[in-house]
Amino acid sequence: MIYVLTGNGKGKTTSAIGMGVRGAGAGKKVLMIQFLKTESSENKIIEKIKNFDVRLFGRKGFFVSKSYLKTHLQLRKIGVREATKKDYELVKKGFNLAERAVKSKKYSILILDEICVVLKLGFLDKKEVLGFLRENQKKIDIVLTGRQCPKRIIEIADLVTGFKEVKHYYQKGVKSRKGIEY
Repeated sequence: MIYVLTGNGKGKTTSAIGMGVRGAGAGKKVLMIQFLKTESSENKIIEKIKNFDVRLFGRKGFFVSKSYLKTHLQLRKIGVREATKKDYELVKKGFNLAERAVKSKKYSILILDEICVVLKLGFLDKKEVLGFLRENQKKIDIVLTGRQCPKRIIEIADLVTGFKEVKHYYQKGVKSRKGIEY
């Protein structure tokens, strides 16, 4: 089945990890591919869980696609950079791993963390990802996370949960905190 965890609220990755922990606890083999990330405190614990593998495909610093940066110029003011060829290569490498993982039949659950953001920013072709999902949704449980999930993916998903931000301390100027956001 295909599970989508999307929306602007906090907790999408945490929820996906919970699904992975539950699966690993039931003896299923889990692979979580984290796009656009270089570190997460939860990975230190996940590495100790039998049957739960994590692979990260990102670089330090926050970046967006060239076209997105053109339409959101204010992002440059806060240090957001344009994605480089290396960023695109890392995303593609992560997606290639997802394809190989399904073909290997080694895993029961595949978590594609932040893939919705990857698609929104144009790092992967939506048609390619849709094809992958359609081809594999009966072979493996696939969990997708990230803000602004494309409508076509929501349409083919078996379960969609929307995370809605009601209030967030970022609005008071509180920065990300280790152990809470990363």
